[in-house]
Amino acid sequence: MGTRAIQRSALLRAIGAGSAVLLTLTVAACGSSGSSSDNAATTLQKGIDETNAGNFDAAKKDFQKVLDQDPQNKYAYYNLGYIAQTEGDRAEAEKQYRLSIASDPAYGPALYNLGIEVAADGDKQGAIDLYRRAIAANALDAGAHFNLGLLLRETGKKVEGNSEVQTAVRLNPNLAASAKAQHIPIK
Repeated sequence: MGTRAIQRSALLRAIGAGSAVLLTLTVAACGSSGSSSDNAATTLQKGIDETNAGNFDAAKKDFQKVLDQDPQNKYAYYNLGYIAQTEGDRAEAEKQYRLSIASDPAYGPALYNLGIEVAADGDKQGAIDLYRRAIAANALDAGAHFNLGLLLRETGKKVEGNSEVQTAVRLNPNLAASAKAQHIPIK
């Protein structure tokens, strides 16, 4: 397996580890109280439940209903991006993640997942910038530190990359095996 395939595999493992947590977002964050936002929150939760059950077509309809009520709902855009990414529609995933980020430029989960897609497109610097933004939004995001570290190493910044991977392993010791598979020293 080539370096690129190993890195892509590591990036995908990192998304798999974080996706279930991200899909269980608190729907109370949809907006202020009131029947319209209550409906959006209920519909968002329904879409999350449908996504978790693998009913992507129903989930997409639910998320679109949320956007009809709340056109800036970063969670609906994010989840549409997640579904597109899961289905292998990378262009649609990137579009939806960018819309989520347009609603909230510091929304870490969308920055992280967009980083995966941008890296897969070969835009290493773009992905590095997205992971740095995700870490700025949440310094405890082990997956973002790990993926940033891999990309920094790939772009010749081995010391900085190793440091990021070591941070990731401190935050999530389960990443140690992936780091060792990449021949990255763990302190």
